[in-house]
Amino acid sequence: MTREVDGIVDLDRYPLDRRSVARLREVIERSQADFLVSGVTVLPEFLRPAAVTEMAADVLSDGLGDAMRFEYTVAYDRIPDSSPLKALYHWEPLREFVSHLVGEQAYRSADELGAMTVQIHENGDVQDWHYDMSDYTVMLHVVAPERGGGLEYIPLPGAFIERGGGLPMRHRHMVKMLPTVPGTLVLHAGRRSRHRVTPVQGEIPRVSVHMAFNSRPGQKLNAHVRRHLFGRED
Repeated sequence: MTREVDGIVDLDRYPLDRRSVARLREVIERSQADFLVSGVTVLPEFLRPAAVTEMAADVLSDGLGDAMRFEYTVAYDRIPDSSPLKALYHWEPLREFVSHLVGEQAYRSADELGAMTVQIHENGDVQDWHYDMSDYTVMLHVVAPERGGGLEYIPLPGAFIERGGGLPMRHRHMVKMLPTVPGTLVLHAGRRSRHRVTPVQGEIPRVSVHMAFNSRPGQKLNAHVRRHLFGRED
């Protein structure tokens, strides 16, 4: 499995396979510090450029086209089992890495639809302020739009979001912005992290992958959430 993932992740820069224990310790300590302060940590160039190109081609060639998604989301069961994304999600060193960063055991979601999703935001799409349903979310940036499509978030502890999903103007100064940079990994504190995607503009969509991890094993979404996110229960 490591050989397969080696073609996806830059394991020299981020040696999750422990090929360089000293380097891995440095990455963990730095990323842990960022996560503890803000609930977010960012790892640039986590994915190899060739892997990003292959993932983007798979999505934009209609491999995960309109028929496969609900609104802008492709559910886990619609992603081919042969996808390198599934190989990465089920790679044990990634789960162990997430556990180190968040300071507790992290477990992959057991949900058949929401364990891992691909989100494709096209021209005019926007994702309003929200929390994720998982305790922790690993996001991989695959395709950057022509304009917009940035990830805005409020570092923890953050301001309250008002009823209706809006952000009080008095708290706008707290908002941080992450541009969509292909190859980047972003880890954030899912259900405690207030975040949104700004409006996407242009002919090139924003493509990202979201991997759900929880503090307890076997966690699944309920039927109501599945209908809301995927338009179906199974």
